[in-house]
Amino acid sequence: MTAYRLAHVTDPHFRSPDLKGALRGTRLHDFVGKRAVGALNVVVNRRRKHKMELLEALGEDLRRERPDHLALTGDLSNVSLEAEWREALRWIEGTGRAPSDVTVIPGNHDAYVPDVVARGTFQTLFGTYQSADVRPPDAATTAAEAPGTAGGDGQAMYPFVRLRGPLALVGINSCVPTGDLGAWGRVGQPQLERLEAVLAGGELRGKVRVVLIHHPPVQLKGGEERNLKDRAELAAVLERAGAELVVHGHDHRDESATLTGPGGGPIPVIGAGSASYAGGPETRARYNVYEFEGARVTRVTRAHDEASDQFREAARVVLRA
Repeated sequence: MTAYRLAHVTDPHFRSPDLKGALRGTRLHDFVGKRAVGALNVVVNRRRKHKMELLEALGEDLRRERPDHLALTGDLSNVSLEAEWREALRWIEGTGRAPSDVTVIPGNHDAYVPDVVARGTFQTLFGTYQSADVRPPDAATTAAEAPGTAGGDGQAMYPFVRLRGPLALVGINSCVPTGDLGAWGRVGQPQLERLEAVLAGGELRGKVRVVLIHHPPVQLKGGEERNLKDRAELAAVLERAGAELVVHGHDHRDESATLTGPGGGPIPVIGAGSASYAGGPETRARYNVYEFEGARVTRVTRAHDEASDQFREAARVVLRA
């Protein structure tokens, strides 16, 4: 049996190489408050810590490895500039994949300020990578959640499901414009209800349900300013409805935990490190490849080796035998 291979890339934090072009269409008052602080952080810290050349090397590795599907779980931008997202689109297209072979969800940096979220800019640009095979019956019907409406927070179209090989990829949006300097997230009760309906629905029966979310659904770091505020409610949904795997980003490091599924069985919860981080061997740019072969699920971590300037296999773990 040939394994179906899912690549998971997260937190690339793309930047436009053309600063003047990146600012085209923005206004001075677009850079006040949180976005001003975030832009300063890009200049002072992120340009040094997140290297675009590492993303180019990762793209080359994906072309060599040729996984069946690529999932990106958010933070494609730094401060929700359209130029940052267009650089992400350029990179995705450079992997040589059809839109049907790539799935994208947002991260908190992609929901940085309320006006961008309300306009639905992210969903407009990446909509071709979010086309759904399955949606809950009432998805995108709640006006208060919908992009392009007053008070919209961009969550009404989520979750969406894409059926690929043996997998059902379930995309959740945990990202809302916080209005403060925090990086916390919230799924929200309407989306949680839709998620439970779709996970328990007959369309996903017999599929390996892989939940894609940006924020960890468990607390892995201290400080509620970074965590998912309704993680207990999400855990309760997964305990009732079930899933076979949850993958996330956000913390810029390899992480592993479990949640309880129906009947007490474990649901692996796996976080990947940042795709562009220029740190030491344990945190340097990396991504995961999941190999699904019957009931067996194996996680392969591929990380950038600075000496050879190549991505290499850094770890291999069997999640389900």
